[in-house]
Amino acid sequence: MGGLSEREFFESILSPGERSPLFLTSASVVRNYYGEHQISFFYMNAGEEIARVEIPGWVADKPSLVDLAHSLCFDQCQRGMGYPVALSEAHEQAVVTTADRANFWALVERNLAGEDVPGRDSAKSRSKQSRWI
Repeated sequence: MGGLSEREFFESILSPGERSPLFLTSASVVRNYYGEHQISFFYMNAGEEIARVEIPGWVADKPSLVDLAHSLCFDQCQRGMGYPVALSEAHEQAVVTTADRANFWALVERNLAGEDVPGRDSAKSRSKQSRWI
């Protein structure tokens, strides 16, 4: 849009609490892999920021659910001083420890080995697992 970012554009036309019309995402990963589960989105003026809110197609198909998603997101932003409380809390709770990460990759590698698919083992990860210095 002639050097104008999405944020700048929607900041100039949306008042706090307002949202844009719905848009259908054009991301190739969605086109190629999501099939019937398309993603729509809208921009919302959250007060201090312009937020892009992505919703599944089954929500986008029902105006009452779009309105509900919009009002819930705006409410969360107001409660969280510009950032949704639910996302802040999820960020605080979603800690992946080194042990969790190791267990996850061990599970993946076991399943790959069961299918005769080589694992992701690299010289770097082997070096980290068995220090020799």
